[in-house]
Amino acid sequence: MILALVLFLTSAGIWRQSRWFLLWALLLVTPAWLFMAKVYKERELELRFGEAYRDYWSKTPFLLPRRPRQGAPAEPGAPPDQAP
Repeated sequence: MILALVLFLTSAGIWRQSRWFLLWALLLVTPAWLFMAKVYKERELELRFGEAYRDYWSKTPFLLPRRPRQGAPAEPGAPPDQAP
């Protein structure tokens, strides 16, 4: 959601052709959202969900999604990989 917000604000600044809006979005809003998500939200989720959240956090990237590794064991209940 943070990545979508950053991309939306960047595209709005480009569409409006406003350098000031782009600078505001990229230099003030983006670091503030990242700080809030990393410091506040992660701490609150860890307190709320405990070990389950720590397991999820260790397997999930922070901002950019990534492809699953080849040969990695499937999640429980996930369909098996289709080998070419």
